Formats: sequence, C-alpha cells, structure tokens
Amino acid sequence: MKDFASSTPAPSATALPLLSFEEAIALAEKQSPNLDAARARLQQSRELGNKAWSGYLPTITASGSYIRNPKELTFEFPGAPQPITLQQQNQLSGQLSAQQALIVPRLWPAIHNAYVGERAAALTAENTRREILFTVAQAYLGAASLRESLAVQEQLLEVRRGFEKDAQTRFEVGDAERLAVLRATLDRKQAEQEVVRSRNAYATAKSALAALLARPVDFEVAPPQAAAVALPSEEGDVASAEKTAMDQRPDAAAARLNVDLARGGRREILFGYLPNLYATGNASATNTAGLTGQSTIWTVGLALSWTLFDGGLREANLRESSGKIAEARANLRGTEEKIRDEVRKARNELESAEANLTTAEERVKLALESARLAKQNFDAGATTYLQVTDVNAQLAGAQLSAVAEALNVQLSRLALARAMGLFDPTGNSLAPR
Repeated sequence: MKDFASSTPAPSATALPLLSFEEAIALAEKQSPNLDAARARLQQSRELGNKAWSGYLPTITASGSYIRNPKELTFEFPGAPQPITLQQQNQLSGQLSAQQALIVPRLWPAIHNAYVGERAAALTAENTRREILFTVAQAYLGAASLRESLAVQEQLLEVRRGFEKDAQTRFEVGDAERLAVLRATLDRKQAEQEVVRSRNAYATAKSALAALLARPVDFEVAPPQAAAVALPSEEGDVASAEKTAMDQRPDAAAARLNVDLARGGRREILFGYLPNLYATGNASATNTAGLTGQSTIWTVGLALSWTLFDGGLREANLRESSGKIAEARANLRGTEEKIRDEVRKARNELESAEANLTTAEERVKLALESARLAKQNFDAGATTYLQVTDVNAQLAGAQLSAVAEALNVQLSRLALARAMGLFDPTGNSLAPR
C-alpha cells in the first residue's frame, strides 16, 4: 500500500516554461495595458506647464485675402503724372499681427499651479503603477498556491488508487470486507473530482495572471516559497508604520498636492482682479496703394485691459474656490485615515496569518505522525482500512490548510508593504524623486 505520509507534494511534470515571481513583475511593468494607459495619461499631464506658459509667449497670426472686383477704379489727380488706382480688379491684401504679454498677473499662479498639477499627476501615475504590480503579485501568489494544492490533490489521488487496488486484492483473498472496497472506490472518485476542480482553479488563476501580463497562458508558476515576500523592516510599532506610510505612499503625497492646487486656483482668481498689459504690433500689405501711395503699413503699441466688473463672476468663482479648498482638505483627511486603517488592518491580518500558519504546520506534523502510526498498525493487522484512509484524508486536509495559510502569510506581508508605501519591487518610479 502506498504511503501518503512519507511522500512530499511535487508538481506534475510539464513542458511549459516556469515563470518566476520576478519575471512576472518585470513583464507586468513592461507590457501591462493598464500601466501603458497610466504612462500615456502621465505624458499628457506633462504638457500642463507648456500650456500655462503659452499665455506669456508671443502670439503671432497671419491672414490674407483675395477679392475679385467688377472693374478697376482709378482717380486722375490734376498735376499727377498718372492716374491713382483706388481699387484693383484683382485685389490682394495680407496682415501680420503679434501680441506679447508683459504683465498678466493671473498667469503667475496659473504657471505655478501647472507644475504642481504635473507633480500630482506623476504621483497618481506612480500610485497606479504600484497598484497594478500589487495586483499582479497577488495573482501570481494565488496561482502558485493553487499549483501546490493541485500537487497535493494529485498525490492524494495516487494514494487513493493504491488503497483501492490494495482493498480489492485483500477482498479477493478474503482479508477485507466488500464495504472496504466500496469505500476505497468512492474515495478514489472523490479524489479524482478534487483533482479536476484544483486543476481548473489553477488554470483559471493562470489565465487571470496572463491577462494582467498581456501574454498567452504558456507558462507554469513557481511554488510560493520561490516568491517569498519579505517583511518590511520599518513595520515596527503602529505609530512608526503609519508615519512611514504617510511619508512613502504616493496617494498621500498627491492628496497633499491637491490641497495646494485648490489654494493656487483661488490665488489665480484673486490675481484676475489686476490689470493686464500687452505689447502689440501689426503689419499689412496690399496691391492697392490708394491716395496715400503706400501699399504697406505697420503699427506698434501697448494695450492695457482691466476688467472692473464682470457681473459677479469672479466673486462666484472665489466662493466656489473656497469650497474646492475645503473639499481637498477633507479628501486629504479621508486619505490619511484610510491609510492608517489599511496599515492597522494589514498588521493585524499578518499577525493572525502567522499564528494560523504555525498552527497549521503543527497539525501537519501531528497528521504525519498519525498516518505513520496508522500504517504500522494496519501492516500489523491492528487497525482497519477505513481507519487508515480517514487518517490519510486528515493528513491531506492538514497539508492543504498549511498551503492556504502560507499563502495568507505571503499576501498579508504583501498587503502590509503596500499599505506602508514600501511595495515597489522594481524601483522604476514614475514620480520624480
């Protein structure tokens, strides 16, 4: 009879290449569609400063026209050597205008706000990058755990088949009852169902991981032990862990910048009460000189504009900006409270997961010893087949529980690192240092 207690789970042989945890993370950063979209949004946000500065750079416009008149009009002036053309039949004209902002107070805070907006967008993109990599890491660890569970189920199936064969042999020689054969057959069928279920769950997990990586499902994942997640060294006590999270998490930094943006928007409205000064220049040319005899004209000058009253629009915008500042402050407080809660929750879940894993490992040890003793007693004729198969079923359950609890420890460590803002497996930050 095959001994389940003396074996160790091993994945079934496969010709597919093995995808490591590090390779999965690197592949996600390289070709994840969601991360590509985040980078594209970041690239768009980097034009905010250029757009703001455009208000202070020269504006040059050119225009031209062609008019076909019914006939040419001329005027003969006494003493003039030739008639003066007032209107050409084919009349051409062109104009060039330029404007340069000299003093536009509203643009000063607008330019500053644009650069603050760029930094906030970069932090948001970085937070998105980390969340995507965190999701990939979770999916990988889950698939790895399911692969290990599949190996346990496949091994249990082999043991069940051995039990069934052994029970049939003993029944034929009269050493076992018919009930033992029926029980062994039922156990074998149930084990086959569990293998199918585990195999499909593993395939589903691999498919989800492949979708995150934008690649075909042409790989196997390494066992969870090969993707061990280190415990953050800064986790210490709750207060220091929360402080680390506030300092390291990009979403917290982005929320603080959003408060600055709201304040900057209010300053932009206030500066709109001041006058604006522009330098202007115009040049025009036509093929009709007219009475002046000049076909080209140019002018330069200064233009001062000052909006004294705009129907109360600025006052309404000021009141609205006060609400936006209050909203940004409230969002910041909400983000900080959410981060504190995530840190506390992750620490508690990690503590529980580690305690559960210790208990599960002890249960495996006890189940292994029970299975060993049951086999010895069975070989000595001191116990029945049904007792042996129950003990081995308990061992399989203990091993599956240990696999699940080991995964929970890995995921809890991962969640704590993310909550503290320390989960950055590649270090390729999208936000400026």
